[in-house]
Amino acid sequence: MDIAEALIDALQQRNVRRVYGVPGDYVLGLFDRLEHSPIEVICTAGEEGAGFAADAHARLAGLGVAVVTYGVGALKLLNPVAGAYAERSPLLVISGAPGVRESDENNLLHHMIRSSDTQQRFFAEVCAATARLDSGRTAVAEITKVLTAMDRESRPGYLELPRDCLNRPLPWPLPSLPRPAGPPEVSPLQRQRALDLLDWMRSRQNPMVLAGIELHRFGLEDALQEVLEREGWPFVTSLSAKSLLNEQHPLYLGLYEGGAGPADVRQRVESSDGLLILGMPLGDIDTGIFTTRFNEVGKVQVEMERGLLWTGGDLDSLDPAVLLQVWRQAEAPGGAGAVGAIEAPASHGAPAARFKAEADTPIRVRRLVAALNAVLSPTTVLLADPGDALFAAADLRLPAASDFLASAYWSSLGFALPGAIGAWGSAPPEAPKRPLVLLGDGALLMSAIELATLARYRIPALVVVLDNGGFGTERPMLDGPFNDVQPVDHVGLARAMGFGSALRVQLEQELDQALASLLAIDDGPTLLSVALPKDDASDVLRNLTAALGRRVREGAS
Repeated sequence: MDIAEALIDALQQRNVRRVYGVPGDYVLGLFDRLEHSPIEVICTAGEEGAGFAADAHARLAGLGVAVVTYGVGALKLLNPVAGAYAERSPLLVISGAPGVRESDENNLLHHMIRSSDTQQRFFAEVCAATARLDSGRTAVAEITKVLTAMDRESRPGYLELPRDCLNRPLPWPLPSLPRPAGPPEVSPLQRQRALDLLDWMRSRQNPMVLAGIELHRFGLEDALQEVLEREGWPFVTSLSAKSLLNEQHPLYLGLYEGGAGPADVRQRVESSDGLLILGMPLGDIDTGIFTTRFNEVGKVQVEMERGLLWTGGDLDSLDPAVLLQVWRQAEAPGGAGAVGAIEAPASHGAPAARFKAEADTPIRVRRLVAALNAVLSPTTVLLADPGDALFAAADLRLPAASDFLASAYWSSLGFALPGAIGAWGSAPPEAPKRPLVLLGDGALLMSAIELATLARYRIPALVVVLDNGGFGTERPMLDGPFNDVQPVDHVGLARAMGFGSALRVQLEQELDQALASLLAIDDGPTLLSVALPKDDASDVLRNLTAALGRRVREGAS
């Protein structure tokens, strides 16, 4: 067994069936070895697209892999990898590199900057662990180190493989790698503090859980649902954790987004005398630019980095995984639970009805959301780019078993379109998923080359472009011609990239007919370009950009 074979074996042990990447001379040998392995190589149009695809794959399957060449290839991944670090997504970068011997003999090799370890040091800033596979003696230990750190932190990892080291033999075959850690060990101190908190929650008049994205990243959804149903506590989620649990669940009240979200949901959350904020670092986007008004006396936070933050006593070692493990083992409360029947806020509403188009009426964001709500299915993976695509998606009520992916904290435009490649690639053949991509016309310009990848692999994604002629998120903050983008024939662009079907709509009756037509196509990607008024926006975006605009204007004055 050599290093390349050991690396491929390690990926297979972690159930990797597909990887994403762009070939280059320093990594061609590894691409050839992958092509002759059971792992399928999805060649994206660009390295950034490979990174976002692997990130989306990781969020849904637990590990995503991007394979690229050195320097000009790998450095394009820094943005997706930084986003995966910020949002706790286990994306593994495998980068080819100049050979050890050629690096020693000549410093002027193409794609190189400064020293041979410069690139690895870049990635060390945005990865849980990095390693260079240049020795058969140490390769297994290095691979294990990186994968174990990724499992522990749910963050990216980096492996660098010089091109003359692929065939270096290992002194022994690759053993079975350590599996991701099981339930954490619980100390007496952690258990007692967790039980104290459970008693406190049960004593509240209006207990509630605000669930965040960390619960998804560490696979705690089932544990959370079990506790919620036993206790009868209602719950809301953050925007980034949308679809964490079934949005049709009777205990679900909707999304909480601070001042950017619906007033009735905000009132329910902020009036709670027992609010558990679980697995949700309080970032600006999820809190509506810090417009939360929690009852501080009745609030407790538990998150992965800082543990328990509570007036009853902090404990940095009590993270959501430990807390939920103790709570699952606790005795059920007396009676039928702390809370009876839950009345959902009016804004949460009933399940979506069939969209009824109004004749000769231009489409607006709110009506586009209503039309999309009526066609969502359990196989949908909804991907939304930052901007009004993301904020409009907040009002979509997803069916059970569907998923939602977004660069909600890192907020990088260009995530959703290539992310659809990874969302499709993560699904097993017996349970296929259909990506639905929402993005603005500005975001499309940043990622349009990946339309060709969707077409190449006949991925049945529906790409919906919200075309308002520019960066609609920024206009309410501080407008100017810099927020406009070049008009593009989106239909012509999609067809040039290999799409069989693409449509442009301006009126509601056209929208209704176009969605029915495009969703009937399942053997390749389709695109729908939706003309929107320049000044139109979702309710969430209007609320959010009002807060952002005040900050920008104050900084400019």
